[in-house]
Amino acid sequence: FHVGVDVLSFLVTLSFIGGAVGGVVLGMVADAYGRRIGLLISIIMFSVFTIIASFVSTLWVLYLFWFMVGFGVNAENGITYAVVIENWRSGRGLMGGFLQGVYFAGLLLDAIMAELIRDWRLMLLMVGLISLISSLIAVMFVPETTHRVGISGVHYSELFRGSLLLVTVLSTVLVASAFLYTIPLVSLAPTYLDALKLPGLGVWLTVLPLIGILAYVVAGYASDIYGRADVLMMLSLVALVTAITLLVVSQTFPSYAVVPIALAYFSSSIFAYLGVWVSELYPTRVRATASNFTFLLGRLLGGVGPPLIAAFFAVNLGIGLGYVLMICAILAFISTVMLGRRAPREVHD
Repeated sequence: FHVGVDVLSFLVTLSFIGGAVGGVVLGMVADAYGRRIGLLISIIMFSVFTIIASFVSTLWVLYLFWFMVGFGVNAENGITYAVVIENWRSGRGLMGGFLQGVYFAGLLLDAIMAELIRDWRLMLLMVGLISLISSLIAVMFVPETTHRVGISGVHYSELFRGSLLLVTVLSTVLVASAFLYTIPLVSLAPTYLDALKLPGLGVWLTVLPLIGILAYVVAGYASDIYGRADVLMMLSLVALVTAITLLVVSQTFPSYAVVPIALAYFSSSIFAYLGVWVSELYPTRVRATASNFTFLLGRLLGGVGPPLIAAFFAVNLGIGLGYVLMICAILAFISTVMLGRRAPREVHD
C-alpha cells in the first residue's frame, strides 16, 4: 500500500480490539451452544477473513477485515482454555503453558514464512487456507462438554455477583498485567535491539522466542506441582527484578541490554498458564465467557500499549519497556496474592 510502518501497525491494534469484542461474544456462544460451535465460528471467521484480506485493494478495507480476523482468532484462544479444563484432570498447567507458548512458535513461523514468501498477499492466502483446513479437522476431535441451552439459558451476570465478582476483578487485573508485560516486549524488544546494532542480532531474534517457549512450558508444569498462585508470585518477582535491571542497563550499559531482555522473555511466563488458572475458577456454565471477559482489558491494552510506548519513548525504548514491565510485574504480584487467598483451587458445577 506504500504507507509507513506506523500506519500498518494500526492493524495490530485493530486485531486486539476485535479480539476483545469477539472473545466475549463467541465465549457467550460457546457457553450457550457448545464448545465446538464456538470454536467452529471462531476458526471460520479467522481463516476466511485472512483469505479475503489477501485480495483487498484499499487500506481501510484491510483494517476492517483485520478487525474481524482478531474477532475470530482471540475467541478461539479463550474457548480452548475451557476445553482444557473440562477434559484434563491433571497436567492442565503444562497444557496451558504449551498452548500459550505456541505464540512464540508462531512468531518464528511468521518470520520463516515471510522469508520464503515475499508476497504478503500470497502469505495471507496460504496462512488462511492452512488454518482453515487444519483447524476444521482438529475441531472435529474436540469432545463436547456442555449442553445447548441457548443464550437465554446462561446467566452471564453470574460473573459479577457474589464471590465470583472479586474473582472477575482480580483476574482481569492479573491478565491485563500479563498482556501489557508480554505484548509490548515481543513487539518492541526486537526493534530496540536492532537500534542498538548488537552483534549476532539475527541469532538472538531466534533464541528469544525459544526462551519464551521453554519458559512457558516449565512455568505451566511447575504450577501443576507447586500451585498456580505460588509459582506466579515467584515469576512476578523475577519479572520485577528483570524490569529494574532493564531500566538500569538501558541507561548505563545499553550494549548489554540483550541480557535483561532475555530474562524478560523468560519472566513473561507469568502469562503461561493464566488462561487455565482463570478458567478453573469459574463453573462450566459460564467458563468460556469468563475466560474471554477477563482477557478483555488485556487485549485492549495489548493493542494500544506498543504504539504508545514507541511514541513516548522513541529515544530509548529500553526505558519505556522497563517502566511498563515494572508496573505490570507489581500489579501481577499484588493481584496474584489476593486471588490466591480468596479464590478456590477449582470451581465445580
